[in-house]
Amino acid sequence: MKKLIPVLCCAALLVAGCGLSKAPAQAAIKAAEEALNAVRAEAQQFVPDQLALLDTALANARNSFEKGDYNAAIAAAKDVPLKIKDLAAAIEARKAELPMVWEKMAKEMPKVIADAKTAVAKAKGVEKETLAAAKAGVDGMPAAWKQAEEAFKAGNLAEAVGRATELKQQAEKIMADLGTKTAAK
Repeated sequence: MKKLIPVLCCAALLVAGCGLSKAPAQAAIKAAEEALNAVRAEAQQFVPDQLALLDTALANARNSFEKGDYNAAIAAAKDVPLKIKDLAAAIEARKAELPMVWEKMAKEMPKVIADAKTAVAKAKGVEKETLAAAKAGVDGMPAAWKQAEEAFKAGNLAEAVGRATELKQQAEKIMADLGTKTAAK
């Protein structure tokens, strides 16, 4: 975060003093790229949706620059360094939130998996293909849960929560396909 402040200041000064020519547009894009690259890895891990929005803004700036529309390039690039402060705050908030999310999921996932297994075992009047897909999905759940737990033990909370979320969604889909209501939400 401390590395960001000089980059953000430089970017703001560059954009504020820009004339509407090629060099200032290049400088604005470069400053935006540098500021974004400083937080890219963590943003990809913790807030990929917000990173994608900034990547789109930067791509728009590059496209405008390549077309020779330097005014539009500056306009598209100038807000990126400023929005990175919000991105950094979102990263920190997500980091703080993940342990609580994991704790909740770690408590509920064994029941979610058990409920999905029970739904498969008790399924009646379901198409064979649907039941076969549900059985295959349930059979893979313990290994998928183990991968989530291993990611957690390795200190990768974002991956652990992501895997657990996917697993929960898979269990809910199986139960919905079988006509069973989910208990844990």
